[in-house]
Parts: sequence; structure tokens; C-alpha cells
Amino acid sequence: LNINKSIIDTFKKAIIFQNNNFLVLDKWNGIATQGGTNISISIDTIIKNISPEYNLVHRLDKDTSGLLLVAKNLKYAKIFGQLFKSQKIKKTYLAICEGRPRVRESYVDLLIDSKEQNKTTKTKTYYKVLSFSQNISFIIFKPSTGKKHQLRIVAKKLGCPIVGDLKYNLNKTNHNENLKLNAYKLKFN
Repeated sequence: LNINKSIIDTFKKAIIFQNNNFLVLDKWNGIATQGGTNISISIDTIIKNISPEYNLVHRLDKDTSGLLLVAKNLKYAKIFGQLFKSQKIKKTYLAICEGRPRVRESYVDLLIDSKEQNKTTKTKTYYKVLSFSQNISFIIFKPSTGKKHQLRIVAKKLGCPIVGDLKYNLNKTNHNENLKLNAYKLKFN
């Protein structure tokens, strides 16, 4: 698949760090990390256009913006794969949510069903409300695990779904907004 130059330019402008082994991308809202049904252009198709050596090492939901790691070679794809598997990469997300949790700061242990894998997974997420005003909370989330839609499900469970979340936020007030979830920080050695 040949990708148009303006998309490649957008990708290159979104790179916030790179060296010979990996790059960190500030993924924009609305682009899928990987291809799938009805998805012709994804971060994966863009990186394969730049170099067949490049590999995704983790994923963000299509509507989640923020930091995404891309390995530039197989050695680093394996290194990052191990770091993620052993939970040595610490991820921090920021979210704008409707309402506020009853407890300002806590851990949430939650079982999340995966229809694709036909199993239930234990998840653990730390959260803290940074500010609250006019029924809107600004919340920091630090997941210890990484399951599809984990933070969106946790926010809903806390009674403060993420603004712009068309799947888990049943409140129609801010439905015209983009998903207000950002992968804000990645920390690893």
C-alpha cells in the first residue's frame, strides 16, 4: 500500500524522540495503531512504508492520543516486548472525565472479559483525581496491566466515564468531543 506524502509528513512531525533503535511517536487521535476491518491506513502501514524493519511494540486505541513506541529493528522489538511483558514499562495516562469518583485516589482491581481471546483477565489500575470543576474531573491513570479499553472501562466503573467515549460513556452531554484520553508518559530503563 502506497501512502500519500502528507500522511508520512504528519507522522514525521509527530515523532518526539528517536535514535537508531526506536522512536517515540505522539500518536494523534483518530488513527488506528493497526489495520483491521474498514481500516486502510494505520500507524503500522505508515511505518512499514518508511521501513520494513520498523515494528509496533504496543498499541493505543484508535481514539486515544499520545505516546507510542516503535522499534526500528527486530532486536529492539524483542527488548520492548520483554519489557512490556514483565511490566517494566510504566505508562501514565491523563483523562478528562464526566463526574468524579467517590474516592480521590486509589487502585482498581477489575476483571475484564476479552471476547477475542475468550477469557477474563485481572487488571490493576492506579488513579488520582488531579482536579475537579463543573462536574468534570481531570484524572491521572497508571495501569499495571494493559488490556484493550482498560482505562475506559475503569473510568466507567468509577462512575466518571471519559469525555468523548462513545462506547462506555452513556451520557450524551459531550458526545461531539474526541475521546479525552492521552498516553502522557512512558518510563523504562
